Amino acid sequence: MPPLNNLTTLGKYDTTINIIGGISDCELIYSAIDVFFESGNAQRDLATIRNELNLRTQRSKVRVELAVRRSFLEFYNLDHQELMRAIFKQHLPLSERALVLFWQFALNNRLFREISLHVYIKAYSSGRSGLTKDDIAAYIKESVSLHKAVKLTWSESTINTLSSKYLNIMTKLNFVEGKRIKSFKAIRPTAESLCIFLYLAKLYDSVSHNILTNELLPLSFMPTDDLKERLKKLSMKGYFNMDFNGVALNIELTHSYKGICDVLYKQP
Repeated sequence: MPPLNNLTTLGKYDTTINIIGGISDCELIYSAIDVFFESGNAQRDLATIRNELNLRTQRSKVRVELAVRRSFLEFYNLDHQELMRAIFKQHLPLSERALVLFWQFALNNRLFREISLHVYIKAYSSGRSGLTKDDIAAYIKESVSLHKAVKLTWSESTINTLSSKYLNIMTKLNFVEGKRIKSFKAIRPTAESLCIFLYLAKLYDSVSHNILTNELLPLSFMPTDDLKERLKKLSMKGYFNMDFNGVALNIELTHSYKGICDVLYKQP
């Protein structure tokens, strides 16, 4: 089994989006993740991931392999790793895999998470038809690069590239479509995906049981008005316990992180 990669960059801004956005196809990332969990040899695992990504130069192979690891193969704890292992053992539809990839990247990368929360989801939920590179660039300039405590020195070119590559990622995930203006595609999580989201959201905020206060909640693609009813139906199936007191919507996980996948996907 590959060694646990402890998550150490939760609070840092970086330009990993540029590297992930340059990968030609999400299938290559899925293949790399599959190889990571299937391989019992760490050195062979490294070499195989690089081959899966189909890169030409050694420098590119190392750079992209590191970005894939930091984005999708670093974990908050062993529960997180076992959940991701169990998910990728399933032959899930591409739409569900894309959601898991989106949530995992949001957990692991601060810039991707914040753009997704404060630009993409905000526009998606407001009824706008789409998003442009300028929307993202404006957010990075106003809310990220001017952050005094962070002291970033990103150039105009770097910010524009980050904006373009973010949209590239979202296009490959099939969340948006189009050229200059990216039109939103409707995202409707399945019952299984929504359960997986709750377990991932708990990793992000392990203290509070109130899902309504979890910063990641907007990334569930569930309007608050619909959320209570959908979660009530799922809790009645025993996937988790739910309590709503009129203010707080408290979720108590009832399965292990590995076990929830066995229950959701009916593994013996």
